[in-house]
Amino acid sequence: MPAINIGDIQIQVQAAQNTTPSLKFMTRDGTIYYADAALGVCPNSLMVGDGTKNYTIGTSQLVYWAENIDSCETISLAAGCYTAYVMGGRGGDGGNNAGNGGNATVATYSFNLTATTDVYVFRGGDGNAGGANASSGGIYSGGGGGASGAPSFIQVGTEYVISQGGDGGAGGGGYNNSKEEQECGAGGGGSATNAGSGLSASGTDSIGNDGFVCGGGGGGSLGGSGGATTSGFLYNGLAGTDATDTTGGTGGDSSMAGLFGSSRATGGAGGANVSWSCGGQMIYSYGGGGGGAVSTGGLFGSGVGVNGGAGGSGSTGTSSTSYVKIYRIG
Repeated sequence: MPAINIGDIQIQVQAAQNTTPSLKFMTRDGTIYYADAALGVCPNSLMVGDGTKNYTIGTSQLVYWAENIDSCETISLAAGCYTAYVMGGRGGDGGNNAGNGGNATVATYSFNLTATTDVYVFRGGDGNAGGANASSGGIYSGGGGGASGAPSFIQVGTEYVISQGGDGGAGGGGYNNSKEEQECGAGGGGSATNAGSGLSASGTDSIGNDGFVCGGGGGGSLGGSGGATTSGFLYNGLAGTDATDTTGGTGGDSSMAGLFGSSRATGGAGGANVSWSCGGQMIYSYGGGGGGAVSTGGLFGSGVGVNGGAGGSGSTGTSSTSYVKIYRIG
């Protein structure tokens, strides 16, 4: 049977069924969808879905595209049936581009208005990147985690749908070029859905020029835990702190004592959570954790201390990937 084109959706009728659902469709990529007019919100249209993704299909016209970013807007829609598509901002990259920020997931919402109605919309921006790994004499500190992207959102009456912003990337781990000791003290990325844990301090200590210690990375929201502490005869790397309701965790400080090689350094600050109010709902971008500091030296070594990178805070206020689009159906 030939394909059916409806708007920008091409479907192939694979089989007709005598029970609900009434039709079974297969898209060009082989995904199976089920359709039933009874499922549709809009008259003279079908709701097509596979259990995880659902679409209202029928003639459609784009009536609204959100251009402003990180601001709550109120728009007025005439009576009729609509489908909205929303996608939040991308997460910020981790410091030193170690961890790439993630993309948001598209959310859809169909609704039927019987009268002209005010609707709240919010298009979120991308999260800020974390602070890069600082360096001195071949010693690199932990980098900060990126902030999560700001969500995109639509509210109609008391009903709303939201696309949470993408996860922020984890920061780059601290290391010592001469010893190739890697991945200590990186800050966790901020996230609305996943706890971004900071990396534990894994640098080692020796008595001499190769003494090396780092503080743990801070946790990224929500609920991210800080990296653990490490200490010994000459050295001390403090743990990164956990993320809180207002900020990503702070990276741990580091210190190394010695006759000729004492050094101290400070962990990076956690990125702040940023919030907006829209339609009575609170919308958040979550800050990344700070990177752990690194110190080197040892009893007879030359001391170097390098501060950790800060976690990214909030939103950039720009995005090439987020959107709120509203189509009138029928």
